[in-house]
Amino acid sequence: MSIYLDEKNPGKHKPFDDASQDIVEYVRYLEVIAGKSANTAFSYYCDLRGFSRFMKRRRGLVPDDSEMKDIDPKGLDTAFWATVTKEDIYEYLYFLSRECGNKKSSTARRLASLHGFYDYLVNQVNRLDADPTAAIHPPKQDKVLPKYLTAEQSIELLESTQTQSDFPERDYCMVVLFLNCGMRLAELVGMNLDDIDLENRQIRLFGKGHKERMVYLNDACIEALQLYLSKRNTMEGLLPQEKAVFITRRRKERISNRRVEQLVTGAMKAAGLKGFSTHKLRHTAATLMYQTGNVDILTLKQLLGHSSVSTTQIYTHLQEFQVRAAIEGNPLGKLKKPKSEPKVLDSTEQETGESSEKTMPEQEPEPVPMEAFDGAAKDGIGLDAAALAMEQNADVENRND
Repeated sequence: MSIYLDEKNPGKHKPFDDASQDIVEYVRYLEVIAGKSANTAFSYYCDLRGFSRFMKRRRGLVPDDSEMKDIDPKGLDTAFWATVTKEDIYEYLYFLSRECGNKKSSTARRLASLHGFYDYLVNQVNRLDADPTAAIHPPKQDKVLPKYLTAEQSIELLESTQTQSDFPERDYCMVVLFLNCGMRLAELVGMNLDDIDLENRQIRLFGKGHKERMVYLNDACIEALQLYLSKRNTMEGLLPQEKAVFITRRRKERISNRRVEQLVTGAMKAAGLKGFSTHKLRHTAATLMYQTGNVDILTLKQLLGHSSVSTTQIYTHLQEFQVRAAIEGNPLGKLKKPKSEPKVLDSTEQETGESSEKTMPEQEPEPVPMEAFDGAAKDGIGLDAAALAMEQNADVENRND
């Protein structure tokens, strides 16, 4: 865990000080002026420290065999940032991909950090005249479908919280909220008692950049919260001023992100679910809500707290049975091959004066002309429907919503 971020107070951190002054001031700008969350600011800070180390080694300011983690990121001034070129940026991206093994999404985020940093130096504080990142585009992203639990797997997970926990009321309640409200981990950990309104069946969440939104609570959430809060409020040794909703059993203080992840991972393991993280519960909630057909994409965007509908569109992916139905609906799928041995009538007069049937030599069947299917194409069925379904499936994309 970072020495900077405080999990129990997600909006707070120690001062950032082990980077160049320009970077430190940029991160302060992100939080105070741009309104970014502590997590976002910290991510940018780490990215820029990494770039500082790379540039020190590239410019020969440290020995060539220096380990990146051992290079001091401090000591680079504004004049140094002015000497960075496009070639330096391209080499950095190559380094991230080939030597560090970064995924395209990680490389794109680090490039975004550099874009923001140079935009700040050029346009916000006017310390530089040119931006070397201006014409550099991020790598094309792989389109990955979000991984999520089925409804049956979700029920198994909920059941496992009852048998594998030393505080089942709390752990069950947390998983219920994840699966029904699509909360982020930090949103759940940061919840306070006065954010819950059981009478009006809603809860107030603070998302990225401290953006506030209200989320409706269904019957399952209400029941789980009432059960947990009755247990929480009668715990011996709990201080009256503790305002956190979810607390630890021993210390009676706000639970940390890491502890929630451990509890959820343990419950998943007990349920026989592998390859899923806590964040996948948010994907599960969004996917199951969308697949019911009772929620449109804009409503889902508001519920999840996304700033852009393009982020929400990853949940519009087609299910396997929908793709199968599109293929099965193709009229060409019912087409049968013509018989290969047609019989014809021989009109040659025989001695008996009667005509006779002869079997023609076996020949390759004539190809079916494409004009025969023009009607199907014009009606919007057949090839058009299958192609449309597969095109929509191909357009779907999956971080750190």
